[in-house]
Amino acid sequence: MNNQDYFNDENYTGNHLHVDNWKYEFTPLIEAFAWVRKDSSMDLFFNDFADDKEFQALFSDKEYYYNEFMGVFPGNVKTNQEVYEMFRNWV
Repeated sequence: MNNQDYFNDENYTGNHLHVDNWKYEFTPLIEAFAWVRKDSSMDLFFNDFADDKEFQALFSDKEYYYNEFMGVFPGNVKTNQEVYEMFRNWV
């Protein structure tokens, strides 16, 4: 399997979950999206960087998958709870 086959639009249902890290009760600090795959698992993506400088500072020395529309791919999960846990740990 290669990234192009795995992240092909045809593998997603179009449904997604907003995954937020809150600064205050009603003020999201940063946001990620979990895109639902046809097998009902979810791929978590983050693309809420302040600017290109922040992105480069965080990822210039790391191996990662990046999609212009969806962002950086931290991983795949099976449940809503897992996606929130993964995002909190990743942040």
